Amino acid sequence: MIYAVGVNHHTAPVTVRECLHLSDDEITDFLRGNTGTLFREAGIVSTCNRTELYAVPADDDVDGERLITELRRLRPEKELRDEHFFRLLHCGAVSHLHKVAAAIDSQILGDMQILSQVKHAWEVAADSGSVGNVFSHLFMGALHTGKRVRSETAIGIGAVSISFAAVELATKIFSDLHRKHVLIVGSGETGALASRHLLAKGVEHLSITNRTYENAVALADELRARVLRFESFPVALHEYDIVVSATSATEPVITYDMVKAAMRKRQNRPLLMLDLAVPRDIDPRVNDLGNVFLKDLDAIQSIIDQNLEQRRQEIPRAESIVTEEVVNFFLWYNTLEAAPTIAQLREKFEQVRTAEMDRFRNKIDPNSLDTVEMLTKRIINKLLHPTMVGIKKQAHDTSELSSRIQLVRDLFDLSEDEITDRSQSGSGT
Repeated sequence: MIYAVGVNHHTAPVTVRECLHLSDDEITDFLRGNTGTLFREAGIVSTCNRTELYAVPADDDVDGERLITELRRLRPEKELRDEHFFRLLHCGAVSHLHKVAAAIDSQILGDMQILSQVKHAWEVAADSGSVGNVFSHLFMGALHTGKRVRSETAIGIGAVSISFAAVELATKIFSDLHRKHVLIVGSGETGALASRHLLAKGVEHLSITNRTYENAVALADELRARVLRFESFPVALHEYDIVVSATSATEPVITYDMVKAAMRKRQNRPLLMLDLAVPRDIDPRVNDLGNVFLKDLDAIQSIIDQNLEQRRQEIPRAESIVTEEVVNFFLWYNTLEAAPTIAQLREKFEQVRTAEMDRFRNKIDPNSLDTVEMLTKRIINKLLHPTMVGIKKQAHDTSELSSRIQLVRDLFDLSEDEITDRSQSGSGT
């Protein structure tokens, strides 16, 4: 049985999600400390929007509530209520992990960063020794699902963040950003994100200005950009083709007269101005100037809304891929029930083969012994093959699969105790 428990953006506010966020070291300690006692296999996905524990319990006494209790022990000083946690069992748990990896359960639909985060969670769990046969298949399947959704649908296409949408807009107005000169006014989070997106699009001439000069220098050093003193940028405005402003000022920092003077010096060459601030940084009247293209948050939000709607239209295709891959996982998983029986049946056949070889060994030409060994092994494999295929053929139907397994046990008088021992040890195919 596979469980998934935890908190995410569906069940808990950001204050709760933040307090239960776990570092790699905390995850490693938790997995190492509980593997074999609380669970046989486990992995934890912990991001800004979720902390989710996936586990195969060590015994029947461990259920979802016990797993949640152990997660709570990691933050005993925090107020974590029952309603903050979700609980999913088996098919629901497997389906959920696949949806997470496919980015259709993300707070920002299609946020493909989650795929690398799920991969990292698997790597941390593997390094912690909590990944076995089942979770290797589970996480590999979820990652394969995420990759298929990324390549076979458009769920990750189109900007859905303010900074990225602003840059996407710039690429529509200027098809080639390579030679464009860009000024970022404000070195806070929004300005920094816009800068990184612009650099990723090929911008080579980037300048940063900020009221606090040291903050501008810090960001410029990180991005290898030019620094412009805040009091100097108005007279240098004409040098830039794109201006992105994202300050916390309460009044416009770029006035109509500044832009009008800059356009005269630019000889009316096009100027794109992106105002990402609230309140607005740029006097809206500059939009009346010829060849000045001013876009504020409302215009950029409309682009985001269009992109999100396009992503939503891809959800059915993504869910179809998830369903297909979850079915594939359970077709494999259900065969695990047959694995101990198949292994024991093979051993029983091998015991008979070995016993008969021992009886006739002295009657066989030594030069032919290896050939006879190989021949008898091949006969055993030929006899076992249709039985193994017949058992696994009904993997999609657990009741039929169990009936076939029981029939083989009865026909060949296989020990129930040994089969139970093998099943609990996690034998797989």
